[in-house]
This record gives sequence, C-alpha cells and structure tokens, in this order.
Amino acid sequence: MSKSLSITVYPSALGAEFLSVSDAMRQILDIVDALEKTEAVSTTERKVVWRLVEAHTNSPPLTITAEAFPVNPTVSIGLIADQLASTFAAGIQCLLEGQSPEWIGHEVASPLKRAFQRNMNGVGRTRIELAEGRAIDVVPSTAQAAVIALDRIELNSRADIPDLRHTEYGDIETEVCGITRWNDKPALVVVERLSREKVTCVLSAELAEKLGPSHRWHEAWDGQRLLVTGAMHYGSDGGLKRIDAIAAEDMPWTSVSIADLKSVDILGGLSVSEHLSKLRGRDFG
Repeated sequence: MSKSLSITVYPSALGAEFLSVSDAMRQILDIVDALEKTEAVSTTERKVVWRLVEAHTNSPPLTITAEAFPVNPTVSIGLIADQLASTFAAGIQCLLEGQSPEWIGHEVASPLKRAFQRNMNGVGRTRIELAEGRAIDVVPSTAQAAVIALDRIELNSRADIPDLRHTEYGDIETEVCGITRWNDKPALVVVERLSREKVTCVLSAELAEKLGPSHRWHEAWDGQRLLVTGAMHYGSDGGLKRIDAIAAEDMPWTSVSIADLKSVDILGGLSVSEHLSKLRGRDFG
C-alpha cells in the first residue's frame, strides 16, 4: 500500500520496566482513533480504513504497523491516504510545539489529549511513523506542551457554543412515569409533553402533602397527566432538566369516539369548496 502507520510505545524510565497492558493498548487505539477522525474533518464519507499488518514486542517497547486500505475496494485511496497522513503528522508536530491548528476540533482533540496525558504518566515515549524515514517522537516535555495547546482548542470550542441555561416560570403539561427523590426532597419522574424527555419534578412540601402519602403516589399518579406549575430549569443545551413544582392539576384523559369527531362541524355549515372560496376571498352562491 502507498501509506503505512507505525506506532511504538516505550515505558517510562521512571516507572516499571515493562508497559502495562492498558497503557500500551490504549495509547495505540487513541492515536489510531485520532487519525481516523482526522479524515472526517474533510469528508463525511469514510474512504480509508487502517488495517493491522504487524505487531510485536522487542521488550520492552510495543510496535504495531498498520496500512491504509480502501473502504470500497474499487476506489484508489493512494492520494487520499497521503494527504491524510501529511495533515495528521503536521497537526501532531504543531501540537508538540505548543501550537493549536485551526482544523483540530473536539473529535480529534479528545483521543490525542488522552494519548499525550498518558505520555506524561505511564508511557515514556511514543514514536509515530507515517512515512519512510520520518518519525515523530512524543516525550513528556513535548506532550505537556501539546496538552496545553489542546486545552486552548477546547476553550475556544466551548466559547463558540451558546449557553442556553435559564429558568422559566409557568405551567407545563406532563405525564407521570415514576417516583424518586431529589436532594432528599419528594419528586416525581415525568415525561414532558413536547420533547417526550423524562424530567425530575421536585415537589414543594405543600404540594407533596396535597398529593397524599408518598407510598401511594405510584399507584395514584402513574400514567396520569398533570399540569404542573412552578420553576422550569433548562440546561446549557436548552433542554428541560428539572421542575420545581408548587402546584399540580390533574388532566384526565378524555375518551372521544370517531362518531363524535365526525359530528364536529369545523366548517361552520359550509361545504369544503365554499370554505376554500371564502379563504380565497371569493363570493359563492
């Protein structure tokens, strides 16, 4: 194949003589994960898969070699693999020098940060080879610079995401699906009507007393609809997270037959064509 990847993981000189299994395996997996997600930065369709072709230990380091193969065997990925390897290698080098490449987002930064942090605790050195004769060595000092650079990327990423946390006061339709406690306060688990998400509904002391003994709540309220009044707390993603209820009104299910629905005159005695003509501003006779 036109492109291969070699990763060698060495134990820390200050630690044990041999690598732990978890450190060695996770170091390799995180680096490969970051490489695969680098491809997703520029395309929505994955075209390259990295297949393991060799693995060995020349005690104490562990070395694996992977080669780029096409996801679709009929497609040539030589140029794509070259560009991917070049982008990834350049990004790693920038991070090790304390720089924050603009193209690295959260998806790529997360596995890289885990790998660099491991290089500061448990792994002594990681060598990444993406081209013949070119190797990138990650050691504790450069790994620390890379982690700081990745922290800057995460801070900038968070700054771009609006914080939608807020509290509203009013009424909301819910359906009771369970009972619980929140900070040692009685609470119901309810399903919000619009989002169909489960939410903790914390009851005030007065409301809990009004609803009756807690051991009977499940029997009395499970599956029932309640119009809850109180403070509705929304999270940073804008979703409803908790309700502090001060009042609740039963909303019984109403059974309506098909015959009753058919008898409802929603057109006010007009035919369909007459109703449409009226909407269009036309006269009808």
